[in-house]
Amino acid sequence: MPKEFIKKSGFLCVFLVFALTFIFLFNLSITAQEIFKNVKIFKDIPYAIIEDFEPYFTSLDIYTPLAGEQLPVIVFVHGGTWVLGNKGLFNEKIASFVDTNHVYVSINYRLSPDSIHPGHAQDVAKAVTWIYENISKYGGNPDNIFLMGHSAGGHLSALIALDEHYLRDLGYSNEIIRGVISLDSAAHHLPTLFENEPENNYLFEMAFGTQSELWEEASPINHTKKIKSAPPFLLIYAGDREVTKEVNIAFYESLKQANHKVSIYFAPNKNHVNIERELGMPGDKVFPVILKFINNNLS
Repeated sequence: MPKEFIKKSGFLCVFLVFALTFIFLFNLSITAQEIFKNVKIFKDIPYAIIEDFEPYFTSLDIYTPLAGEQLPVIVFVHGGTWVLGNKGLFNEKIASFVDTNHVYVSINYRLSPDSIHPGHAQDVAKAVTWIYENISKYGGNPDNIFLMGHSAGGHLSALIALDEHYLRDLGYSNEIIRGVISLDSAAHHLPTLFENEPENNYLFEMAFGTQSELWEEASPINHTKKIKSAPPFLLIYAGDREVTKEVNIAFYESLKQANHKVSIYFAPNKNHVNIERELGMPGDKVFPVILKFINNNLS
């Protein structure tokens, strides 16, 4: 085969690759513009500066409608067994909340093993106080802040709402939390979770050590009767893990017996992952339940 033909063919292949890449990126940019066109985004805002940690680990993102004031605020606390995860990127869950006139805030917190309990909860509390002090600048109503946590994030949201010292140490009370939405968290009683998932013990020990007394202290269920007034709770659990059902029903009963406002919802066609990943997508039945809870508990 002539060398000149090979040379020209090589140039043609390179050209085609660049052309296809350009077309793909162009189409992607059109899609991105379409998705983002009704949302204002404020990225990587630090809510605290902690020595020896990159600011990213204590930062948050804010997503708002293009217009509006005094809107309800959703604060999302991600899961990941306290060792993984981050505040993520723009997705359909966020778009759905913004489209229904909410300000959506997604937060990071320091992860284990670099930070151990109570570091995660302390970070979430700091984020919530920052949001309370600043969210009105972004169209949000500080009197209508709802925490929504998935898995480990559900545990952290419940813990700072029920164990008073986290917010009290920052000069606030749990009254700045209007409601808590827990998405499929089995961590409201840590010893039950640890016992049922021994394969994850190395992760649990990274976050909470090996002392059972600490596990009990870090369990939201053990604070329901210690606190006089708690924000309303919505507990949502999926159908793929028996331990999640067991813990959520026990947590529901404990909150109810302590005369705290609580409701529970079973999502039989969801699992631990897609209950959060599919939130707000067309046909999702969990999203309307959350909207109803928020609307029923606005100030």
